[in-house]
Amino acid sequence: MAGKKSSDKELKQTIQNHINKTHYVKVYFSEQCPEKLTSGFILNISDHFLMIQESHNFTLDGIKIIPYNRIEGTRHKKFEKTSEKIFSEEGLIKFNQKITNNTSLKNFELLFKSLKKQKFHCIIESSTKKKNLFSIGEILEINEKSVVIKNYDATGKIEKTPDKILFKNINFITFNDLYSLTFRKYLIE
Repeated sequence: MAGKKSSDKELKQTIQNHINKTHYVKVYFSEQCPEKLTSGFILNISDHFLMIQESHNFTLDGIKIIPYNRIEGTRHKKFEKTSEKIFSEEGLIKFNQKITNNTSLKNFELLFKSLKKQKFHCIIESSTKKKNLFSIGEILEINEKSVVIKNYDATGKIEKTPDKILFKNINFITFNDLYSLTFRKYLIE
């Protein structure tokens, strides 16, 4: 696993190699994140973010944006190579290049503006010193420090007060996933 112990330059070169060769990888997160890792195909990287097409049980499910400072390293060894081979032989490696191209990775503000323009609901996992937070819904407002989400709960009921999330607290942003694409059709005002 390449990690922060190697230089950022080496890690970015490793990640770019994974992108160029369409590698199936595990991406490991820093200790401050509530999750340890995710798996899938890295679609893009910038100085601030990594974009990965996540996978579960040989299906591609959603795009996750990870702030670069939350990444500990990547892994592409025999287990990942086996999954990659299965994905390839089953013809399952299909990415929506239009979404990748239309999603800005320059900064949080432009990222959320690009998601709003594409009309995606998103899942934002964030954390403060006191707790981990989960927000899902339509993007209402964006400024240089935060995003406001019209959050809904697990019953589909839209909460009266939208969630304001500071960019500095964000661990992950997920969109174009089966859960949010389906659930949004059943929301209760």
